[in-house]
Amino acid sequence: MFLELAINSVTSATWLSLFNLYLVVGIPISAFVIGWIIYVVVKNREKGTTPAREDNEESIRPGFVPSSARGKTKPFKFFILFMAVLFLGLTAIALPAASYTRTAPTVHSNTLTIDVYAAQWVWTFHYPNGYNVTGSALIRNYTIVLPVNTTLIFRVTSLDVMHEFSIPSLKVRIDAFPDVWNVAWTNVSMPGTYTVFCTELCGPGHADMWVNIHLVSQSEFASWYAGQ
Repeated sequence: MFLELAINSVTSATWLSLFNLYLVVGIPISAFVIGWIIYVVVKNREKGTTPAREDNEESIRPGFVPSSARGKTKPFKFFILFMAVLFLGLTAIALPAASYTRTAPTVHSNTLTIDVYAAQWVWTFHYPNGYNVTGSALIRNYTIVLPVNTTLIFRVTSLDVMHEFSIPSLKVRIDAFPDVWNVAWTNVSMPGTYTVFCTELCGPGHADMWVNIHLVSQSEFASWYAGQ
């Protein structure tokens, strides 16, 4: 699929498989529920003038099911039980995926940790060798380069208000709070240019708080990094 080719991180693949599962299950269920509602409305619509109901034990009142309808509740009870089991199961599947994407992998030789500082309305990337890059849509003389096939760990914080570090095409998104370090990570296999956005409204310059990062081969990154 084109979407699967466009998304190149391990994190993205995990969430994409979970999204596809919900999509496959959700569409038939939604179609059934909508169809059932239409059927019930059409079947039970008022036809002409109905006589006034007598005030007896079969009258409609809160908490009472008429005897003529009591046997018809079994399919609904089964449906509610089925839906409860289904979505509890889907939740159980989602929890490991959420834990997988939130937990940074163990640091090893093929890992690069970048400290990311958010501020109104720029991003600053701090590399392990002390090199800093600050950029936004209004600052064009910046170059942010990262290697592919490397575990990229982003340690994110804010210097003023709340921001949100987001790379939509890589399915990376984490809050940036003042005096708090949050961690997001990814591993990209395909070189290219990806855009970092702030997805938390943070003031008048929010719309300009984005930067492009360039993912290159490991050899190209090593050459660039040595010169910084």
